[in-house]
Amino acid sequence: TFDAAILSLVLHHLADPAAAIREAARTLQPGGRLLIIDMLKHDRRQYTQEMGHVWLGFQPQQITQWCADAGLTDPNCRELPTDPNSRGPDLFAAVASKKSRKRRAKPATSNRR
Repeated sequence: TFDAAILSLVLHHLADPAAAIREAARTLQPGGRLLIIDMLKHDRRQYTQEMGHVWLGFQPQQITQWCADAGLTDPNCRELPTDPNSRGPDLFAAVASKKSRKRRAKPATSNRR
């Protein structure tokens, strides 16, 4: 298991991005974090032919829902600052955590005999 997993500019190439998020979540240890960076929804259809994109970006709500569906907690998705010189679509960063296991209190033992 891992402390962290990163999916950077990969989800838009996958037929089932939710499955990739579920698999990343599965590999995280309790308290581990997932970082996703990808494209926001856009209309550059030529990317499907030119670069093999399956998805034309994502709405932040879709990413946070997939994270929640994968059992991750506190999903947070934010648009990254736009670079005025960038020719590509705007990007987002999403972070979510795998729920920590609660430690069980050890039963009190008595030293009496």
